[in-house]
Amino acid sequence: MEKTDKALHGRMTFIVGGVSMKRIIQFVIYLLCASLFISQSYAENIFYSDSDYSIKIAVTINENDKIIGKLEYSNHKPQFPLQLVTVGSSLGIIHVEPYVFELLEKTIISKNVHKIRCRPLNDKYGSTEITGTIDFSNELKPKIKLVNDSGHTYISNITAKGKKFHKKYTPNVWLGH
Repeated sequence: MEKTDKALHGRMTFIVGGVSMKRIIQFVIYLLCASLFISQSYAENIFYSDSDYSIKIAVTINENDKIIGKLEYSNHKPQFPLQLVTVGSSLGIIHVEPYVFELLEKTIISKNVHKIRCRPLNDKYGSTEITGTIDFSNELKPKIKLVNDSGHTYISNITAKGKKFHKKYTPNVWLGH
């Protein structure tokens, strides 16, 4: 009996409930590795979390091709999540105005597609709430459509007329994608 006990201990094989210790250690290592990969993809694909983004979009204001702008949408602190600089012409004079928006609600529909509700903090024409979608899943061609309370388009992607206006009055300013 002593010979068999020494033989088992000599091979360093431990059996716990019919499974060798080597198999248990391999399984634990497998679980650790799998959890590292699963946790990353789970957060990205299941919860649609956008951890870091900053996109600049060339926009048209109030469906008026004579007022264009650059909208920056970002989650970088401490800056405001939505910033807009508008460029307009009146009697041949270029006017530039900055606007910042307070984000009231943000819903992530899918990765890089956000439905937002916000209001301008420094809009001299009114501070109505604006709602809509910002889709930057294709960062080279982002889509934006924000409407005001009465249903009129407040901010949308730049149009062909807006691009002509941009080339004529501010050709050296990059407005965004």
